Amino acid sequence: MIVLTQKYGQLGNRLSLMAHLIAAAEEYGATLLCPAFLDYADLFPATAKDVWCRYPELPGLPDGQEVTIPQWQRRLAYKLVHKPSKWLHRYGRGRTPFQTLQLADDQKYDLGSKDFAKLARSRYPVLVSGWRFRCDPLLEKHADLIRNHFRVSPSCQARINELMGTIRIESELVVGIHIRHGDYAHWDGGKYYFSTQQYAATMHRVREQLRGHEVAFLVCSNEPLREADFPGLNVHFGIGAMIEDMYALAETDLVVGPPSTFSGWASFYGQAPLQVMQGPDHHIDVSAVLQRHHRHIAA
Repeated sequence: MIVLTQKYGQLGNRLSLMAHLIAAAEEYGATLLCPAFLDYADLFPATAKDVWCRYPELPGLPDGQEVTIPQWQRRLAYKLVHKPSKWLHRYGRGRTPFQTLQLADDQKYDLGSKDFAKLARSRYPVLVSGWRFRCDPLLEKHADLIRNHFRVSPSCQARINELMGTIRIESELVVGIHIRHGDYAHWDGGKYYFSTQQYAATMHRVREQLRGHEVAFLVCSNEPLREADFPGLNVHFGIGAMIEDMYALAETDLVVGPPSTFSGWASFYGQAPLQVMQGPDHHIDVSAVLQRHHRHIAA
């Protein structure tokens, strides 16, 4: 059994970390408990019904019944593993059968290693804490299973379908733009905080590369924006809810944004090409979206 005992970051970070841990759990035939997902558990049917947010998910309830888990129960489950795991790592190593893995912020751990495979297959739980637990080959191998685990509710998907259907009616290609303001004004010294005008200039350059095609832009941001901020562009805005914006971006033909697990997850979930803006004048390569579009037409 693998137990994730610590929260790290917001939705995109937690999905990315859980995805790698799920891939490892599937590979080694282990159960994964993620009480640290408590803040976002209600967004996904697979985790909404389980205080432990486990993988494999609990069987569905009969006759379409739904269950609502009070947030206090989720907080309690998290506390039951978070504080004891810190104590075990500091004082209990070698004294109990439990294994603990705690990473510093700059540490990376290979979930594909023989050492972790042995721990995951052990009869005793391994308690993991940290951000950079990774194994890209296992993630790729089990990607479809992970996408299915993190499907959104039918009602959420219906709202996304309505939005994207409206955009697709008038457009041949839809480019998703993730504008991250707010916390990015200070994160990493504001290195990846780009003005709305800089995003608009990038969008104009993308449209120029895609001339000959009807192009629309789906803009999702953590701050309010206006259509007037993007003169000369066919712009639509996300619904405004974090999960719906993320999963709407997943249905675009190209995702563009600064370094962020939010747009990274959208790209992974929707298998859409991702272009990461390393600077305000970063060149956006649209070759992948054109290849994908031409394959779709040929099919």
